[in-house]
Amino acid sequence: MASEPTARPPAEVSAQPGPERLALSWSKWFRCETSFSLLLVPDQPGIYAVAEEVLAPGEFESTGGKRMLAVVQFAEADNLARALSRLFTPASPLRERIAGGHYLLRYAVVEDEAARQAVCAALQAWLAVSAEMVAPAPGPHRGKTEMEPPPLPAGF
Repeated sequence: MASEPTARPPAEVSAQPGPERLALSWSKWFRCETSFSLLLVPDQPGIYAVAEEVLAPGEFESTGGKRMLAVVQFAEADNLARALSRLFTPASPLRERIAGGHYLLRYAVVEDEAARQAVCAALQAWLAVSAEMVAPAPGPHRGKTEMEPPPLPAGF
C-alpha cells in the first residue's frame, strides 16, 4: 500500500528526555485564509503554531527576501484537523484576524501525549520570554538587556 503524499513521518525521539531533545517533523508554513486551507492537515494529535506575517509582500526586499513572522500562539491538540478548523468558528478570538489573510500555520504530528505537552509547554515558555523581551513589563527589572530568549525547542 502506498502512503499518501501528505502523510507526515512520526516524530523522532532521542535517547535523552526533554522537549529540547525531541526532533519534530514540522510542516512548512502555509497561508490560512479559509478552512479549505486545512484540507491536508492530518486527523492526528500534535502541536501547531499560528503566526502573523509582519511585512507586506513589497517589503521582503529589505530583509533579503525573507518573510518575517510573529508567532501569536502555540497549542497542542488531540486532533490537529479539528483544532485548526476551530480557528474559523465564531467563538475563536483569532477568526477575524486569520480571515484577513496575513496569518500562517504550521504543525507537527506528535503521537505521545506526554511529549506533546512537554514540547508545547516549552514553546509557550519561549513565546512568553520572547514577548517580555519585546515589551517588558513595568517594574524594577525594566531596562535589563542581557536577557536573551532561550533557543526554540523541538526544531521549530
